[in-house]
Amino acid sequence: MSESLASKICHGPPPPAELTNNSSSLQLISQGAEARVWLVTLPDPPKSDDAGSSGYTRSIHVGSGINVPQLHNFSQQPSPLTTNNLTLTTTPSKPLKIICKERFPKKYRHPQLDASLTKSRTKGEARSLVRCQRADVPCPNVLAIAHWSNKAETEKESVASGKSGSNVTETSTTSTCLFLECVDGCTVRQYFEQRSANPLDSVNADGDKGEPTTKRPRCDESATTTPTSTTPPSTFQQEERVTTVIDSQTLCVAHTMGTLVAKMHAAGVIHGDLTTSNIMIRNPPGLCSDGDTSNSNTDTSWKPQLVLIDFGLATSTASANKKTNKSTNNKKAKPFKQQHNAEEKAVDLYVLERAFLSTHPESELLVEEVWKGYRSYFDFLDCQNVDAIAEDAEKKDAAASICSSRGGDEGTDGHVAKAVLNRLEQVRMRGRKRECFG
Repeated sequence: MSESLASKICHGPPPPAELTNNSSSLQLISQGAEARVWLVTLPDPPKSDDAGSSGYTRSIHVGSGINVPQLHNFSQQPSPLTTNNLTLTTTPSKPLKIICKERFPKKYRHPQLDASLTKSRTKGEARSLVRCQRADVPCPNVLAIAHWSNKAETEKESVASGKSGSNVTETSTTSTCLFLECVDGCTVRQYFEQRSANPLDSVNADGDKGEPTTKRPRCDESATTTPTSTTPPSTFQQEERVTTVIDSQTLCVAHTMGTLVAKMHAAGVIHGDLTTSNIMIRNPPGLCSDGDTSNSNTDTSWKPQLVLIDFGLATSTASANKKTNKSTNNKKAKPFKQQHNAEEKAVDLYVLERAFLSTHPESELLVEEVWKGYRSYFDFLDCQNVDAIAEDAEKKDAAASICSSRGGDEGTDGHVAKAVLNRLEQVRMRGRKRECFG
């Protein structure tokens, strides 16, 4: 894609020349005030043998002892886009698709402040993604980071204003690009909306056909009167209100979402923007997949594979599984180390709850299933800790019975979930006060 064509389809400054002046195709997926998301397709990606595994690749330190390869251009050898991409090894004959998240320069900010914020936020997103990968939290693989500058915009502005080149002060036009693995599938929001648009295919948890997902709101008697000549007839037309399908599959997706969020919180990562649009399904059924109808809507054996995306607002905290020697040896030490992170995690859950209720009408049962999945993961960690402590078979059986009977309420991880959900209720109260009093 040429630079002029890319500038027409996107807002703000043009993308860097390294993105446009190459043989790869460029497609704009979405754009916000902070960044643009591009789909880069490499028609003929180099093989791992051609790229070489012993070459030198410069890396960028993003914090917490994490280094991410730096990309200079698409012809770089060895290329971190191919050596670190798992998709290329599974489908080597197909064109390689890569997600490029470009944080473009902002003219309303000071150049030095803009460059500092852009780099720090890109590093923070990459650091959170790598921490999730190390904790086996499903998320896109981080491939590379690139700092690309484009001074063409400054030159065009100086020519348009009639100023000479010697009197023009060059501003920062550096764009920081984060290259990620392309996740195929659909978002959870798309899945719920498409399930709601097909009410005949919905099945309840008991196996019965669900009620129609479209309901007409009740009208009072005054609305059924004959319209006068001064009243437009459109005011008396009632639009259909689409509700969210509640069945075994949607409940399974919601439960998996709660488990996924709990796993991310246990890894010490706060997402910051948990919505159903930022969680993808790798293996959607035939309703969402591109031409693949192997999975039907009524397939009870289908297990969703969810992936968290968009860590632009993510922050890192202390890991829930990280325990020091002092806490294990000292019996008087406080057993719960995550109390100070309960506020951040509760706000994360509150954002997800508000996204559910505002985007998917009548989805209260799905929200409750998310909380069940959140609790179940920390209860599972409690059972694992008890099994690790017990050495004999008899002690393991006794520990398992105790763990199943208490439900994780007396364990360390169980108290983490309990503290977060209790704090969630306080966050809800604060939100209600803002809604009532402004």
